[in-house]
Amino acid sequence: MIYIAKNFFEEMIEHSKKELPNEACGILAGKGNRVERVYAMLNVDKSPESYFMDPKEQLKVMKEIRNLGLEMVGIYHSHPMTKAYPSQRDFQLALYPEVSYLIISLEDLNSPEVHAFKIKEGKINEEEIIILKNILFVCRENSCRSQIAEGLVNYLYRDKFIAYSAGSEPAKIINPLAVEVMKEIGIDISGQKPKDFSAIEGIEFDYVITMGCTDVCPFYPAKERLDWQIPDPKGKPREFFRRIREEIKKRLEILNDKV
Repeated sequence: MIYIAKNFFEEMIEHSKKELPNEACGILAGKGNRVERVYAMLNVDKSPESYFMDPKEQLKVMKEIRNLGLEMVGIYHSHPMTKAYPSQRDFQLALYPEVSYLIISLEDLNSPEVHAFKIKEGKINEEEIIILKNILFVCRENSCRSQIAEGLVNYLYRDKFIAYSAGSEPAKIINPLAVEVMKEIGIDISGQKPKDFSAIEGIEFDYVITMGCTDVCPFYPAKERLDWQIPDPKGKPREFFRRIREEIKKRLEILNDKV
């Protein structure tokens, strides 16, 4: 089973169409079986029947993946004229038994098919692709409430959502108390950073949730918009941050049960 956000899924398909009539290829980076980055690669074969990545480009990407604290979780390529199933050459090129191999069939250009496989010990086993819903949390400074919500989702509900957060006037750092109360429940958000809306430009969201800043947060399109009216804990004591964390956690449980 491999988990991938809808925008990453569509990015692979668009890259595959762009490279027609030749095969497209790329690397999927993330953690475990969850895709967090897509790297469109150059197919040096320039063939409609095979692909081979540029070794120099591949080395550069692998270094970047390691520097981000990620790992290669998958390799994708397209079949311009055949089914989404590994060919004999695909089988021979499957040198990484631990990763997933995604194949995009453009046999029907209006309805591309994508299938994922594990190729290990001479066997091909198809695995399920789970399309994650994108959810955006918005507050003014993107330093407390929205950061806590992002961390909770990406830890507790990573099999259903991929969460982002942003602010209309982002602070320079995450509020230290937000980081501390999350560590109390085993979730480390110290690597997250306040962001403005340019950081999530181009992502299509299933949910946009404002945390109580509708008067200062700009409209951001989504399939569904919610306003949770969560009080801002900035300047409040640790216990207030804990109450905010638990309130957000409770609301996420309700949202998860509805989806």
